[in-house]
Amino acid sequence: MTIILQTPRLLLRTLSLDDADVMLRELNNFAITRNTARVPFPYHRDDAVSFLEFVETLDGQSCVAGIEIKSSPGELVGIISFEWSESKSDAELGYWLSEAVWGKGYGTEAARAMVEHAFVQRGHSKMVACYHDDNPVSGRILFGLGFNKTGACSNFSKAQQRDVPVTNVQLLKSDWQKQKAAL
Repeated sequence: MTIILQTPRLLLRTLSLDDADVMLRELNNFAITRNTARVPFPYHRDDAVSFLEFVETLDGQSCVAGIEIKSSPGELVGIISFEWSESKSDAELGYWLSEAVWGKGYGTEAARAMVEHAFVQRGHSKMVACYHDDNPVSGRILFGLGFNKTGACSNFSKAQQRDVPVTNVQLLKSDWQKQKAAL
C-alpha cells in the first residue's frame, strides 16, 4: 500500500485487489450506489476486479485513492478520484463512502485533499463534478469546497437503470487559489 495523501483524520492510498471484498460488501448497498453514475447494482466481484484493473490503466494525470480512517488503518471506507479528460481539459471528481461513516465530515476532508492534489501536484486548472439532485449532501460537500454550479442535465445511473437529474459544478484553480489566500 502506498499512501497518496494524508489529512488530519484520513489516509488516501492506492487500491489493491485486497480491497475487492470490501468494495463488494459496501457497493451492494443501494443507498450508496444509487448516488453514483457508473457503479452497477447489484455489485459483483467481477465489477470490483474490472474497476481495479481500470484504475491501473489511468495515466498520471488522474488519481484514484482508497479512503481509510487513521484510527482504523487497513479498513477501506470509500474511494475518491479525479479523472483527467484531455479533450475537455478538466479533471472530474468523484467519490463514495461507506454508509457507516456518513455525516462525519470524511467526504469533505477527502475531497479537499484531492482538489488540492489535482491543482498543486498534477497541475490541473479546472475540476468538474456532478451530483444527483436528490443527494444534497454531495452538493453541500462540493459547494463547501468552492465549486460553482454550471448547469443541470440528466445522467444515466447504472445502479438505478435510468436517467437521473444532476447538477453540474466546476472549480477553477484561480478561484481555489483566491479562497486559500483568503483563509
